[in-house]
Amino acid sequence: MHKNGWRPFWAALGAALLVLLPLVGGTVLLTRQMVRTRIQTAQPQSGVPIQLPRAEHRMTLLLCTAGEQPGFLLVYLNAAQNSLNLLAVPGELTVPFNGETASLAHCYGAAGPARCRQALLEVLGLPEDMLYLALSPAVLEKTASRYGPVRVGFSGALTADELAETELSAAVQSISAKEAHALLSGWDTDGILPPARRAAARGAHVLVFAGPGEEGVARDVIALSELKGNPLLHDLSCALTLPELAAYLRMLNCYVSNDSGPMHLAWAQHTPVTALFGPTVRELGFFPRGDSAKVFEVSLECRPCGLHGPHHCPKKHHRCMVDIDVEAVWRDVAGKLGV
Repeated sequence: MHKNGWRPFWAALGAALLVLLPLVGGTVLLTRQMVRTRIQTAQPQSGVPIQLPRAEHRMTLLLCTAGEQPGFLLVYLNAAQNSLNLLAVPGELTVPFNGETASLAHCYGAAGPARCRQALLEVLGLPEDMLYLALSPAVLEKTASRYGPVRVGFSGALTADELAETELSAAVQSISAKEAHALLSGWDTDGILPPARRAAARGAHVLVFAGPGEEGVARDVIALSELKGNPLLHDLSCALTLPELAAYLRMLNCYVSNDSGPMHLAWAQHTPVTALFGPTVRELGFFPRGDSAKVFEVSLECRPCGLHGPHHCPKKHHRCMVDIDVEAVWRDVAGKLGV
């Protein structure tokens, strides 16, 4: 064939490609767009449109449970990182309410979850598009049961003796939501564990504060709590300056204390306080104020035995402290911790 005989063929092929390629490309793009549109607007049987999550999708949700003690959980979904972060919010958290302040639990009981959402937006600076969802404990338990038991380990939270007493294994094991609730409720009812241990068993960090000369008292408290060596226990006795102590107290979800100077530092910063009054009484005027403060005391003829309380009990029985109901104290602490 003549060397110029292919020119008409290549010219015709090039012209055909110039016409066909945009058509083919347009068809492919159109087909993809149609598939994407069909998927995004697909309708399940419930009639709610399905939307595919995108990498930039993030969502903050306030989950409320309405039980005898309302519970609050902040849920943060980050699709880009394929992660779900959970944060328990104590019911005793002080929030703005009707021009004053109140606990988050009181806000929920008086005005519902929408008002709790607004209050947390103001206090914690959460995203304005935060959603909220309120569930009854029965619905929450039913939802959890659909996904079966979870794998947990109790070796870090319970001692060997406690594991034996509760018939739990030190190894990682499966436990359902209902079983976990029954287990924790049983500890509260029969008093197997002291309050500090119950808090740690629920994942709460326990901090011990003591001033100069009180090292022995701190050691006794740690020994009685049975938390020595537990990573959830933090012994800060005689380790902080006064400003550092105030900073730590500000961050607590609950501060358990006798009638003391640190107790006043705590409630003045709106930290929920559980106060144990023995030698002193509320009538002297030095007691914590606010919805998040609770004073426990017993009625005795020998109280008060001093403006600030003597170093030793004049009656030598210490009933003003010994007779305080430990279970009532724990219920108050548990409510403030949200556990």
